[in-house]
Amino acid sequence: MLHTVTILHEGTILTMDSSCPQVEALAHSQGRIIATGSLADVTRAAGSAEKNFVSLEGKTLLPGFIDGHSHFCSGGMNRLFAADCCVKNMDELKASLTSKLHDKRPSEWLIGHSFDEKGMDEQQYPTRDFLDQISKDVPIFFRHVTGHTGVANSKALEIAGITRDTPDPAGGIIGHDANGEPNGILEGIPAQTLVRSHIPGYTLDEMRQALAEDCSRYASCGITTAQGGPAFSPMDAELGHKVTELVLDCARDGTLSIRTILFIRANSLDNLAPYPNHVPGTDLSGNGKVIMGAAKLWADGDPRGHTGYFLEPYPFVDPAKGPDYRGEYLYTVDELVEKLLPIHTMGWQIAIHANGDGGIETVVQAYERLQQMHPLPRARHLVIHCQYPSYTQLQRMKACHAYPCFFISPLYHWAEIHAGYVGKERVNRFCPCHDADEIGLPYNLHTDAPITPVDPLTQVCTAVTRTSRKGILYGPDQRVSVLSALKAVTCHAAFLNFEEHVKGSLTPGKVADMVLLDENPLEVAPEHIKDIAVLRTIVGGETVFSR
Repeated sequence: MLHTVTILHEGTILTMDSSCPQVEALAHSQGRIIATGSLADVTRAAGSAEKNFVSLEGKTLLPGFIDGHSHFCSGGMNRLFAADCCVKNMDELKASLTSKLHDKRPSEWLIGHSFDEKGMDEQQYPTRDFLDQISKDVPIFFRHVTGHTGVANSKALEIAGITRDTPDPAGGIIGHDANGEPNGILEGIPAQTLVRSHIPGYTLDEMRQALAEDCSRYASCGITTAQGGPAFSPMDAELGHKVTELVLDCARDGTLSIRTILFIRANSLDNLAPYPNHVPGTDLSGNGKVIMGAAKLWADGDPRGHTGYFLEPYPFVDPAKGPDYRGEYLYTVDELVEKLLPIHTMGWQIAIHANGDGGIETVVQAYERLQQMHPLPRARHLVIHCQYPSYTQLQRMKACHAYPCFFISPLYHWAEIHAGYVGKERVNRFCPCHDADEIGLPYNLHTDAPITPVDPLTQVCTAVTRTSRKGILYGPDQRVSVLSALKAVTCHAAFLNFEEHVKGSLTPGKVADMVLLDENPLEVAPEHIKDIAVLRTIVGGETVFSR
């Protein structure tokens, strides 16, 4: 039986395939691309099958965008179940939390998200006393927009057993007031975990709702493959492999409308044990919707939260931290190697969060030692975020078969804030894409959503222009071509996921994952790229979003 072949034509088709970068037409059938080239050649390749000719009406078709790193599903959870703490002042913060206090919530806790003191009139964090005005009986906890600082009320601190005598955990800081009592501000993932480990996880049904919500959001931005993983939220860690089972069920029943790469927490080997097939790039669902990714760890915090770890001190001086403060780290090199060696030797791909050059140095040294102890030339270990690497560190990554995943979005959203914390000279080298191109080191781009909004075209625009939302240029020598930036959200992103053989370019034999844009990114003014509209998102030949 011959299946209908859909032939797309009458538009610009950018393939991201260096052997034929632009073609006149593309044919796909049963979820795969079967031919590209001239309309005549593509029509001939379709043979005697019934043909459905679809005009692109002069618009531009590209491979579907691949999310370089985010917390797929967490944004949906925030929008459905948590209080929005991205507000203009303390009164609005109190109103948002109070309104959610009387709303239906997944648990007895009141959770918030996306707090950003720099967007508020007061330019400061609330404390335990402020949250106690909302409730002393309901535990309240919310996180900074970076995810690396949290704020808790007295009830939440009580449940966590945090007192004036509780020591700071390694890699974290418990804030105190003038009387030495905990003030509710918890800096760094380890400090937050003291509270977050007590927050009940979402139910599987709630996760299913959030998954569907985020599928719609990601698809509307042209993303055909997102990155997530058990647990999507730290509050679901106790569910472990059940979250993977849920995602697989959603892949089979159609709830998961786009594809996802699973990143698995590597805090302990027990988390990894339920995954007998841990080969990166493996299709776990049987329909290409759920793909095995990397084992994930953290090495430092985030510069916006003053917890990214640097080799030299932060230029601003916090009296509580002193003039030599360089941020927070979670492991020494020896500790990290000890933790990673069994994971590496089992053949897992490893992904480690590292932002400051100090955190990156720890990770690069660990990767170098792993490769010396047990060489795996195809490991493709990742440095997630990689905001402030040196040129030499990038060279060393290439030598030990590791790759940067650049969190470029803060350069657009928060460059001036970063400059105030780490200095403008450092920001000029923020996510140095040009250096990576020069070295021949493939990289991807990402938003770390829900930390910054899901938006691949803003990432591309920022890598090309190096211009912040306020119109200030940072590090013009690190600008890259539009084509390089597009590869970072298509074919190079696929390579970092071990999926270059199935996606990332519009090449015969690969999946028919595509995005239709209103304009051609190669032809518009660079600063306009972020404003190009996504008209249609196609996964496996099926439209999952249409404007």
